This record gives sequence, C-alpha cells and structure tokens, in this order.
Amino acid sequence: MRSLGVCFAVVFLVSTTALSGCSMAVGCDFREVEDGLNNGPEDRCQERTGLQAVSFGPACSALSAKVVEGGCPTEGIVFGCQQNADVVDWHYAPTTRDQAEQECRSQTILDPP
Repeated sequence: MRSLGVCFAVVFLVSTTALSGCSMAVGCDFREVEDGLNNGPEDRCQERTGLQAVSFGPACSALSAKVVEGGCPTEGIVFGCQQNADVVDWHYAPTTRDQAEQECRSQTILDPP
C-alpha cells in the first residue's frame, strides 16, 4: 500500500507541473554522432517534450548523439516532421525543403520555428 501512495504523489507532482505551464524539452542531435552508431551522423535532431522528454536523455546518449537540454537548436532548421504532439524530427541543411515530403511521409510538415 505504501508504494501506491508514492505513485499517487508522483502523478500529482507531474500533473501539477504540467498544469503550471512548465514546458520541458530535450533534443537528441544526430548531427554530432561520433562513433558510427545509427549509421553515422544525420542532418536531424529529434525533439521530445512533456512526458516524452523525461527519459529521453539517456536513450539519446546510448545512441552516441548529443543531448540538448531545452530542445533542438533552431539555427539552420529547414523543416520538421511532427510524429505526434510531443515528438518532432527537425531537419537541417544540406537536407532541402524539397525532400520534406519524402522524409516526413504521412507526418505533418512543420516550418522552422
């Protein structure tokens, strides 16, 4: 029963934080992959917000990409592919806007922020 109380406390804390307008974002910059994992560097950075961001940093590090607190760098973004409300893949040059439909497929294409 004690662990159930801890779960309720965590849910309350997360709900309170979400309601207070706190926006958490973590980026995973694949442009700086160093060791060849993930087929080497890619011209994209995946950004996760809300609850998706909570455990994303360690997963990003495991892929040898650069963790970016606060979200992906905005400079140089060409377009984004919105996977869902909390996940966006931002694409950088030399990827072009003409490649957006191919890269995003059925996902929503976003303009740079």
